[in-house]
Amino acid sequence: MTQPPNTPQPGPSAPPPEVIQAAASRQLGALVAAQRGSNPIGNLAFGVGGGIALILGGFLVGWISSLIDFRPLAFLACPMIVIGIIVLIYAVMALFAGFTATYLFENGLVHTKNKKIDAVAWSEVDQLWLWKAGGDNVLTGHLLTYYVVTFDGRKVPVEAAVGKGQEPLGPRLEQIVAQLGRPVVDSGPLVGKMRP
Repeated sequence: MTQPPNTPQPGPSAPPPEVIQAAASRQLGALVAAQRGSNPIGNLAFGVGGGIALILGGFLVGWISSLIDFRPLAFLACPMIVIGIIVLIYAVMALFAGFTATYLFENGLVHTKNKKIDAVAWSEVDQLWLWKAGGDNVLTGHLLTYYVVTFDGRKVPVEAAVGKGQEPLGPRLEQIVAQLGRPVVDSGPLVGKMRP
């Protein structure tokens, strides 16, 4: 059985059939690149491990401070336990972020999140937001994600962080949107915007 010319051969970056169908229905052309988002299961495992280590470390520091009767050491135990609990909460929240992937085609992109598909043709793109961290810390100005904003107000996220061996789609998106004559603007907490 032969495949149509625009259907990528099965491989690590080959999109699922639903994505190919969505791209074909919107006439997005051939697949150019693909990017899988972060793995929420891996994030959960890492967060749970880190949170438990902090909590156990806090209890250990508290126990040692009572053994050697050095109270100031106990003040270190409390923040460790609290931070460990916060890390556990964030780990569970990361699980709800779900599995994401973005597929870049010649005439647009298709974004999936937990099997929900959003296709955007380049002619629908109003602007590209570079969502950057704000505040006064080491992450200030760090690019967190891209948002492809359409004329009808949809905001399609594309993760800035990628897995090992993957090429990020963000720089390509910046070039494409700039070539379309559409603005590429800094956004997010860096410029006082808290929600996309």
